[in-house]
Amino acid sequence: MKPRTHIVAGALLFIIINTLIPASGLITGALLAGASAVTPDIMDFLTGRHRGIGHSLLILPPLLLFAVKSPAYGIPLLAGITSHIIMDLFTVYGCPLLYPLKDTPYHCLRRKNRIRTGTAGEWALLSFLIVMVLAFSLLSAGALDGTLREVRVEKENLTDVKINLMLEARRDVNITVIRENCSERIIVDYADR
Repeated sequence: MKPRTHIVAGALLFIIINTLIPASGLITGALLAGASAVTPDIMDFLTGRHRGIGHSLLILPPLLLFAVKSPAYGIPLLAGITSHIIMDLFTVYGCPLLYPLKDTPYHCLRRKNRIRTGTAGEWALLSFLIVMVLAFSLLSAGALDGTLREVRVEKENLTDVKINLMLEARRDVNITVIRENCSERIIVDYADR
């Protein structure tokens, strides 16, 4: 997957965790989690083997200890790296979870459903992740009561996708992500304005 998808996924996992167990400032933690979400690829670049130790479950126990000792920094770091490993399980190449003990890649999807880097499937996933980041950010900030009213996905053609997420809120909030011609627009509409 492209770094942008890993960054958004890392931020999302942190925001979800932080909503349940507040450990760090929302923005600072999300930025740190997003930045750390590319750490497995950086580690593998430095060691010269892609999908190596940086993509292994063996790096998670020390991170978990760090998260317990220093939650403000450890939880975002753990969220970012964990999200990277999880996201790579959905790709064509999978993730060698037991490396260096076992070099076999593991997958979460059947072969035909696996995501190829840079394809429409990854763009659709990225759009969904962005909507979820917005929704959970609003929820974490106390702007929503957490009731999902409607999710509507409109696929206009092969490259244009519109995702509309409507939530029960203290104010009517409508979040729309539109992907057209390889660019994305996020529209947040407050109906009472």
